[in-house]
Amino acid sequence: MVSKEFNNLNDEDLMYIETLLARELAKEMEQDKTWQSKNGYHRPHQKSRRILSCMNAIKSQRHITKVRATKW
Repeated sequence: MVSKEFNNLNDEDLMYIETLLARELAKEMEQDKTWQSKNGYHRPHQKSRRILSCMNAIKSQRHITKVRATKW
């Protein structure tokens, strides 16, 4: 279930949030590469997984908003 405030965001707001998450994911992935080259093993990807799930939620919300906006 989506909260009322999240549901009231327009497409531009959702795209902005998605852009911020994409930047954060890029930083996290770069830190993962640095960690692996420095330490020789992968670090846990908990933060990147969380960011990806948030990005998927935003994409789903944008899709639902577009579908609801379409008049039959």
